[in-house]
Amino acid sequence: MANYTPKNILITGAAGFIASHVANRLVRSYPEYKIVVLDKLDYCSNLKNLIPSQSCPNFKFVKGDIGSADLVNYLLITESIDTIMHFAAQTHVDNSFGNSFEFTKNNIYGTHVLLEACKVTGQIRRFIHVSTDEVYGETEEDAVVGNHEASQLLPTNPYSATKAGAEMLVMAYGRSYGLPVITTRGNNVYGPNQFPEKLIPKFILLAMRGKPLPIHGDGSNVRSYLYCEDVAEAFECILHRGEVGHVYNIGTKKERRVIDVAKDICKLFNMDPETSIKFVENRPFNDQRYFLDDQKLKDLGWSERTIWEEGLKKTMEWYINNPDWWGDVSGALLPHPRMLMMPEEDKPNFTGSFYSKTKAMVEELLKEYDNVCTLRVRMPISSDLNNPRNFITKISRYNKVVNIPNSMTILEELLPISIEMAKRNLRGIWNFTNPGVVSHNEILEMYKAYIDPDFKWANFTLEEQAKVIVAPRSNNEMDATKLKSEFPELLPIKESLIKYVFEPNKMT
Repeated sequence: MANYTPKNILITGAAGFIASHVANRLVRSYPEYKIVVLDKLDYCSNLKNLIPSQSCPNFKFVKGDIGSADLVNYLLITESIDTIMHFAAQTHVDNSFGNSFEFTKNNIYGTHVLLEACKVTGQIRRFIHVSTDEVYGETEEDAVVGNHEASQLLPTNPYSATKAGAEMLVMAYGRSYGLPVITTRGNNVYGPNQFPEKLIPKFILLAMRGKPLPIHGDGSNVRSYLYCEDVAEAFECILHRGEVGHVYNIGTKKERRVIDVAKDICKLFNMDPETSIKFVENRPFNDQRYFLDDQKLKDLGWSERTIWEEGLKKTMEWYINNPDWWGDVSGALLPHPRMLMMPEEDKPNFTGSFYSKTKAMVEELLKEYDNVCTLRVRMPISSDLNNPRNFITKISRYNKVVNIPNSMTILEELLPISIEMAKRNLRGIWNFTNPGVVSHNEILEMYKAYIDPDFKWANFTLEEQAKVIVAPRSNNEMDATKLKSEFPELLPIKESLIKYVFEPNKMT
């Protein structure tokens, strides 16, 4: 089997976790290769992940979306790309239950754009598509042999379904157009630089803060974990020695229950697991076990190098030394994390209603004028609890409520600020909300404490909530940093609720 030697490699999503380790490794080890990174810098990406490569002459970063066909075609031609390593994807299962359309857009449509560009340019000698072990679905608990590369694909959640769909496109382009494709399916990966919505960095950061570690269900779910540098080495091996048209599992036969991972992290921080582990409601369709047969990759010459204890210790030390790498990650550390904050620079992207479409159109039109100040209000709340349009009034009358953190606008505090903004001649787009987020349950707990001690409410289960919530706007956190900088006295959302809404209505 002849080794493959690339010249100019495009790596998508390489400001993210796994791909950044792959990019840094290739830049460092192969100065004769040109590495071009394409990443739109989503919430789980960070340019700092690529610091080891940024000063290297064989490295180039391009900010952009794989869904932009013009950009992808331009890069392939102008950079003479002969190899693509396609990592870019939405990957967090919890997010896929509430925002599944974004997963289809990124994971399937984005992959299709890349494949079509490869077909049109006709210059690609390798297309390595990065998939996941979750496309196989749940492994039987008593199985002694893991899923091999020819196993049936039976995805069980929107995330894995979109990855399986993308795989079908890759396979079709390989067969229909002769595109030289290779697909990988990997176990869970951990290590430095990982965004803390994932289990291990989340538990480490929570332990650093002395907070309990939340476990979905009873913690008996079994997963396999590979250290990031071992995975980067696996991709290096597949790049050079993988056979076109083949699939390679990247995995380990060493399995761990989630509860045992939590206990190991408690041990590293000298925490008592009995008091430091908190069991929370399970997420919908939480597969019990994923198990891979990795023999095919081993036959290429790869093997796992980093033992669990060593990798976990390295990871812990990195987060201790870089606690602010990701900035404010409070949303990611929730038991059921949400997508993080949207700054003013984010383009309107929710088109699920005519209301939101027309609002987005008006914003776009007003950008043509330099004397406009646009205020993006979110879930307005006033002290008038008799007003049926008041958000608090509405949810207090519902039979069941979701429990999702959101940004909100306290009118009694922010309307005077809007007048002051006009006096200061402020212009442009402003997220017009109080800093931070508050959940439905937290508001109703305040309602019970201040307004009606006998008030009771019920929540949707996560399964019910997954059916009810279909729009990404349902868990919005808007970044109020710009407004807070201009008006430092602006209160956080929970303090503002108490001061302007609940204290004035308090029952004596």
